[in-house]
Amino acid sequence: MKKVKVSELRPGMMYDQAVYIDPGNVLVQARQEIQARDIERLVKWGIREVETNGQLIEGEKKTAAVNLPPLAAPVSRGIPEADQIKISADYEAMRKAKISFRTVIKEAAEVIQNNYVALADNRPFDNHSILNIASNLVEEMQARRYLLLAFQTVKFPPFWSVQHTLHAACYGIHLGMALNYTRPRLQELAFGMLLMDAGMVLLPRHLKEKADKLTDNEVSAIKTHPLRGYQILIKHGKVKANLANIALQHHENFDGSGYPQSIKSGQIEESARIARIADCYTALIEKRPQRAAFLPYDAMKQMLSVQMNQFDPKLLRAMLGQLSIYPVGSLVELSSKK
Repeated sequence: MKKVKVSELRPGMMYDQAVYIDPGNVLVQARQEIQARDIERLVKWGIREVETNGQLIEGEKKTAAVNLPPLAAPVSRGIPEADQIKISADYEAMRKAKISFRTVIKEAAEVIQNNYVALADNRPFDNHSILNIASNLVEEMQARRYLLLAFQTVKFPPFWSVQHTLHAACYGIHLGMALNYTRPRLQELAFGMLLMDAGMVLLPRHLKEKADKLTDNEVSAIKTHPLRGYQILIKHGKVKANLANIALQHHENFDGSGYPQSIKSGQIEESARIARIADCYTALIEKRPQRAAFLPYDAMKQMLSVQMNQFDPKLLRAMLGQLSIYPVGSLVELSSKK
C-alpha cells in the first residue's frame, strides 16, 4: 500500500479504495469523504501517515487545510499531567522499538520454520535456538507490552503459519504476565506455544492454504496435527512432555468439545488453556485463505458469545481484562469527542 502524509490530507478528499490508519484499522471506506475531524484525530493520536491501495478520485472537494496543532504522542483530556507524561513516554518508546522488534520477529520466523522442517525430515532439531527466541520474546514483551502492535506491519511470506505461531505466543506471554507468571514460567509457556503447530508441517501445503470450504476428510486430516506434533516433538525434538503437551492440548475445549482427546476443564493443562485462548484470538484477527481478518473488537465478541464455553472462564476474563473491550490496535473516539 502507498503512504499518504497526514499533512497532505484535506477535508472532502475521497479515494476509490479504503484508507487505513494501519493494516488493522480503517480510517474511511472506499468512496467515503475524509472529514476534518478525521484529520484532527490522526494528529491528536500522533499518526503521521495513512495507507491506501486506492487512487484519489478526481473532482474531490477542494477544502482549505485544517488548522492543526503540531504532531505529538496521543494524550487525553482529564488525565493527570504525570500520567500523560508517562503515556507519551511509553508511546514514543514503543514507536522506536517497533522497527527492531519486527527484525527480531522476522529472524525468529526463519529459525522456527527451519526447525519445523527439520522435525518433519527427522533431522536434528535445535531446542536451544527456540529457547532463545522464547527468552527474547519474554524480555521484549515485559519491557514494552504494546509491541503486539508491530505484528500488524510484519509480513512472513511464505510462512504465514509461523507468523501465527509467533503472534499467538506473544499473546500467550501477555496473558501469562497478567497471571503474574515468573520469567522462567513465561519462557516455558512461550517455548511450548512456539512449537504447538509443529504437526502442521506434516500436512500437505494445499490443505493448509485451501481457500474453499474443507471437506469432512480434510477437516479430519487437519485435526490430526496436535497428536502428530506432540509425537514428533517427543521423539525427534526431545522436548519435555509438559511442554509438548501444549501442542497436544491446544485445541482441547474447556467444555470437552475439542480434540484430539475431548478432555475438559482441569484435565487440560493451564498452559494449554492459555494457548487455546491466544491461538483462537490471533487466528480470528489474522487474514486466512478462506476469510478476511476480524477486527479485534469483533474477535472478542465472537469469543464471548459463540465460542465462550470453549475457554477457561477465569483465563478468558484475565485475557479480556488485559485487552479491554477495545483491544490493543483499536482506535476509539468517546462520545465526548476525546
